[in-house]
Amino acid sequence: MEAHLLAQASPCTGWCGWGVLIASIVLFPGTVWLLTGAVFGNRMGYLISATSFFGFMIILSAIWTFGAPGTPRYLGPKGDLPAWVTVAAGQQLEAQALPVVEQYPDGPWEPAEEEDPEFEAATLAFQAFLAEEATAELQEEGVEGEVESSQFQIEQLRFTTVEDQPVAMARAFAVDGGSEVVVFGYKDPGNEPLPSYVSLAVSVIGFAMHLPFLDRAERKRKEILTGGGQPPFRGPA
Repeated sequence: MEAHLLAQASPCTGWCGWGVLIASIVLFPGTVWLLTGAVFGNRMGYLISATSFFGFMIILSAIWTFGAPGTPRYLGPKGDLPAWVTVAAGQQLEAQALPVVEQYPDGPWEPAEEEDPEFEAATLAFQAFLAEEATAELQEEGVEGEVESSQFQIEQLRFTTVEDQPVAMARAFAVDGGSEVVVFGYKDPGNEPLPSYVSLAVSVIGFAMHLPFLDRAERKRKEILTGGGQPPFRGPA
């Protein structure tokens, strides 16, 4: 319900988001460049603005990447978050590379408490997978409609680890009736910090590329101010 209301309250998606991004770049860094360019000239104004921007982004990206006192890590742009991925479902699953599959629900498989966040996350992932499979079967038969995740019941959910990789299995069946199946999946660790590290690397490279040119331009400017030759006038900056 909350997600539905949020979607209704925020109709601006897709191209609108790109428009907001472009407008923010024009309004914020662009206005700084406009002001510095009016005082120092286009080239010098650009170098001052770009060097300052990348220096600011180094500080911000470092906070995203490493955190700060009272500030956790990865509060900026995020990569793929950890999520449960369903691999297969069937009345009987076999895997020579994963003997634990055939040992379910005994052996190393252990139940989890319903209060455990992984319990709910794995359950929702299994239900979504079964709903997608059922919807695809209906479409192949030429039947219109979509199967909801809530139409599947997950029971005997068990967890274990294989080479430090969390895996889960459960029995599932449709609430309206149908044969029982076994579902298997694993937890994808994702790559949440990737955008933070990329942002930090790009900021450092951008700062390092612009700083020498700014230093050279400032040296030439000081030579002119302290008695050096004035370049020929070529119109307004």
